[in-house]
Amino acid sequence: MVKIYPNAKLNLMLRIVDRLPTGYHLLEMINVPINLYDEITIKPDREFSQTFYPPIDCKPEKTTIFKAYELLKKWVGEINLSVTIKKGIPTGAGMGGGSSDAGFFIKYILEQKKIKLDRKTLDEIANKVGADVPFFLYNKPALIKGIGEKVIPFKKFPNLHFLILVPDFTISTAWAYSNVKLPLTKNKHNSILNISEINEVQLTNLMENDLEKVVETEFPVIREIKSFLIDMGAKKAMMTGSGSAVFGIFKDKSFVNKASLEAKKVFKSYKIFTCETLGA
Repeated sequence: MVKIYPNAKLNLMLRIVDRLPTGYHLLEMINVPINLYDEITIKPDREFSQTFYPPIDCKPEKTTIFKAYELLKKWVGEINLSVTIKKGIPTGAGMGGGSSDAGFFIKYILEQKKIKLDRKTLDEIANKVGADVPFFLYNKPALIKGIGEKVIPFKKFPNLHFLILVPDFTISTAWAYSNVKLPLTKNKHNSILNISEINEVQLTNLMENDLEKVVETEFPVIREIKSFLIDMGAKKAMMTGSGSAVFGIFKDKSFVNKASLEAKKVFKSYKIFTCETLGA
């Protein structure tokens, strides 16, 4: 029996550059891994199986773990394992839990089978599972381009302290992207492709999420959470991905902990996490 611990991510920037004929969007993002985890237990078995705790609202063949399993069989043969995923990362919150599970599962299987794939092949497999999966193969603060397949890790990145609030509702990623008005976002940004090192001041100036306006129109509480975090001393507050999670960046752990105590009084039904950057 083996346990692995896939971690969550936050989008510190999400810019929509263009919409492709396929329906996908070209993006420019800054993603960071954080210390919030799922727990995956893997055991040998007579055939492949997967179990989620708590159960998730997804057909078994549609999960990222199953998609990764199907794609990996081409390279490693049958994978006779029992896979149990204990969810610590909220689902439907824009924190990449399913993508992280798949990315860590892919890395584990290839290591166990002692198969080394070139980076291009590995990224192609990951991208077929999901747009965020290639990021988790690197699992470092990174600039993301294209539809998620171009991952450029930063050489230097600040360590950040986050307070994350997850409302008691989920937001459809497909709905959020389909409702973005591209003329408002297309080509309005300057590319940051050449930045390899970034400090906290530069990062704060770059932080924005092109999905926020769409989501806030339908879910105005997202705006209220951001205002609360700023009032509590956050340097910046933003929604991650298509939501529903909202985070604030604070000076240090003491500020995060103080804000967390107040958040628990105000947003009693929400999940609340204090986290830091991984890999910085």
